[in-house]
Amino acid sequence: MAVLVWSDRDGILGNTIRSGRRVALSAEEFRAEAEALDQQLDALFDMAWHALSIISRREKGKARSNSFEQVWVLGRAVFISEVLRHEAMQGEVRTLLWQALTAKAWYGIRHDGTRDTRWRELIPRKIKKWRTKPTAPKAYEFLDLGYWLREQQLHGAGEVFGWRYINAQDLYDRSSLRSIELRQAVLHWLRRQKPEVREELTKPKAKGERRFSTIPIALQKRFPARGPGSALLPQHYPEAELRGIVCKVLDAARDEYFAQEVSGTPA
Repeated sequence: MAVLVWSDRDGILGNTIRSGRRVALSAEEFRAEAEALDQQLDALFDMAWHALSIISRREKGKARSNSFEQVWVLGRAVFISEVLRHEAMQGEVRTLLWQALTAKAWYGIRHDGTRDTRWRELIPRKIKKWRTKPTAPKAYEFLDLGYWLREQQLHGAGEVFGWRYINAQDLYDRSSLRSIELRQAVLHWLRRQKPEVREELTKPKAKGERRFSTIPIALQKRFPARGPGSALLPQHYPEAELRGIVCKVLDAARDEYFAQEVSGTPA
């Protein structure tokens, strides 16, 4: 089928119907289905904005943006609303929905053409590639990330990644480490660490310092995406066995990290 993608050119609203499938003449033949999906997205954004307004800190009446919370909320809203099962999405790739979601939220356009500027708070302001490359799949990776993060409850996911988008992306970019089972095992390990260890190892990596990257780097050595050792991924192990493996790997990585900190050698 197809989706409806809104545009705003100097205050003049417009929309196009996009489809990733071959069509006889034009994707316009699916406009009715795309408009029905667009109407359903109104409810999705209302739900997502309400959730974000509850969990976000606000300053002078405006939400204090946290990219991690924003993408988690969007991912959870997509899942709860079941829009991926909508008739208009049958046979379509998920990226097409991401195009419709992003433009609709950023421009704040309801299905009847009225405006809701609150929805813009749902899109991380640092995410700009979609505006210059509106059909490039990589421009919408933040929504893939959010849909992946929603597998965990917000607080648990926040603990794993230190409430930082960049940390979540660091792990997500390593395909062999994406399973919910692994993230739960990492959460188990982090909760057993001293507060100062958790604080240090959930800081984003910086020049010359691995910080959070210590965790995915160590785990990727144990669970490579290809080559020797890649046959068994984290999700293939029983929970207790996986926890034991993760604790052993991360205990060693932690000790090496802090030993280098003490010696002054870059981690």
